[in-house]
This record gives sequence, structure tokens and C-alpha cells, in this order.
Amino acid sequence: MMIPHSRPVFGVDSAPAVNSVVQSGHTARGPVSVALEGRVAALTGRAYAAAVDSGTSALMLALFALSVDHPVRRVGIPAYACRAVLHAVRACNAEPVFMDCTTDLRLDSAQAETLAPTLDAVILNHPFGMIEPLVAQDWPCPVIEDIAQAAGGSIGEHDIGSFGDISIASFYVTKPWGGAYGGMVLSSQAHIVEQVCLMRNADAADVSLPYAGNHQMSDVHAALATCRLDSAPVEMGHRRALAARYDDYLQGKDIQLVSREASGNHYRYIVRVENAAQVIEAFRAHGVTAAHPVAMPLSRLMGQACPGAELAREQCVSLPVLADMSDAEEDRMRKAMAVCL
Repeated sequence: MMIPHSRPVFGVDSAPAVNSVVQSGHTARGPVSVALEGRVAALTGRAYAAAVDSGTSALMLALFALSVDHPVRRVGIPAYACRAVLHAVRACNAEPVFMDCTTDLRLDSAQAETLAPTLDAVILNHPFGMIEPLVAQDWPCPVIEDIAQAAGGSIGEHDIGSFGDISIASFYVTKPWGGAYGGMVLSSQAHIVEQVCLMRNADAADVSLPYAGNHQMSDVHAALATCRLDSAPVEMGHRRALAARYDDYLQGKDIQLVSREASGNHYRYIVRVENAAQVIEAFRAHGVTAAHPVAMPLSRLMGQACPGAELAREQCVSLPVLADMSDAEEDRMRKAMAVCL
């Protein structure tokens, strides 16, 4: 069997947790979702939280909530990020303004500083479990911090998710806190989360709102996400230890490791090579599902060119760093690295 690029870990408590929700007869939004909101708010140092049906919805609703106070026409987004970010911005009829990355896949700070005065809002993600330092800087516009891939990380003494005006979490199955589906909007500003709460329930929403839809998280999904939260610190430790062993396996190889910090959650293990597509194909021939960290730069999808993102597409390879990788799978990974890199 192929070693997958991602694999969620569900413990023995997951099935009983879901069964308890089903047996309660209340599977839509209810006490489990409410409890998850409180728990994630505490983990991110936020006062208010609104659980929704996906991370994409969370981004979209956050932008709509910001537009209640002032127009949001131009939104800065990373050029090298998942497609959901672009779709969320376009759903709000805003213009995506692409911010390029450097060789370590974080944002080009000089370019971002130049663009900042022209933006109505900016979405800053922590790419692939690494830390984006620009979230801790002052911006002239509202900042949405996307922690979908970096949940559990920190900057100094401050947990990821505590920066900016709004933070966004994802509970999609492959994410560090993922159960199945779901997302969350978090903020220390009550009115922003109140607007999201109004917009996530179409039947109760006023027609004066800029948007409304059915975006509430179900208690079934919240139960799965809660179980993943319980195991998240242990999983992060396993990934960190595995990444350190990968470093040892790759000593002496003519490749560049994409830098990562101890305070990140080690969600992905990324290397730079001359020809990413060729290396990915070689790994798959050896039973390992390597992948491009991002399928396609967002800037290219919109017919624009960001040199750093294009180079990342050509050179970056993401390798499986599974929290529950078996000894046999790790041995296969080691042998594949020896041949493919």
C-alpha cells in the first residue's frame, strides 16, 4: 500500500463520542459545538468564537463581517497557498492582491510592506505548519490570521491564533485539528463574531446583512474535532521527532530543507530540489505519496506571475510526516529518500 501524504489519527474515543451525539437525538449545532467554541477560544487567547461548516466559510464570513464597518475591496493573500483562500475572497466580490513568497515559503516582507497601504484587509497564513512572522507586525488594515495548517504552534509566549483582528481555524480531516469538516472564526472583538453568528444561520439572518447562509457546524463534526484536539499535542510531538529523523536520513544529500522552527507544529516536511515533478513521480514509484505543497500558485490561476511562488511550484516537494507512521513505513520512507533524493 502507498504511504499517504496525510492520514488523520482517530483514537478509541472517536466512535463513542460520535455515537453519543447520535444517541442524543441532537446532531445539528448544539452543546458539543458550543463547547468546542469555548475550548478553541481558550487555546488561541480569544474572547469570542463562532463555529462554522468549513475553513473556507470561516474566511468568507470573516471578510463579510469586516465589510459591515467599511468596504473590503482589495484583500492581500499569499500567492502560494491553498485554493480555498482565493475562493473565499472572490465570494465576497473582493479583488485578491497576491503577496509573493521567499525561498523559505514565508511572505516577502518587503513586497508585503509596499502593498499594505493599498489593502482593505489581509489574510496571513502560517504555511505548512511553519510560522509567518508578519502576523506579529502592525498593519494599516485588518488582519485575518489563518491557522488551518499551523494550529498548536506559537510565536514566543503567544499561541498561534492570537494575532490580528480575526483568526481562522479549520477542522477539515487532514488538518492538525481536523475531524471531518468544520471551521471557526475567532476574535477579541465581540461585534465581529456577532456578525458571523448572524450570517451563519440564514433562517434567522436579517436581510440588511451583506450575506447569510447555512454555515453552522454540526455536533457530529464538533465531536470528531474535539477528539482530535485531545490528541493534538501528542501527534505534534510524534511529527517533530519524525522530522528530526528525516533530517538525519538526508544529511549529505544535495537538497535544501525548507527551514522550520521548533515552535511550529511540523505539519509538513518540505524539501527543495531541481525538479519537483520528477522527484514526486519517483517517490510515488517507490510507494510514497509525495506532493507539491500547493497544487498551483493562486497568482497563476488568476493569470498573474509571482516569481517566488512559481519557483516554489517547480522546486518544492512535501513528504509524508505522519503522526502514526509505523516502523515499517518509516523504513520504506528512509529507503525511498536514499533513492529519490
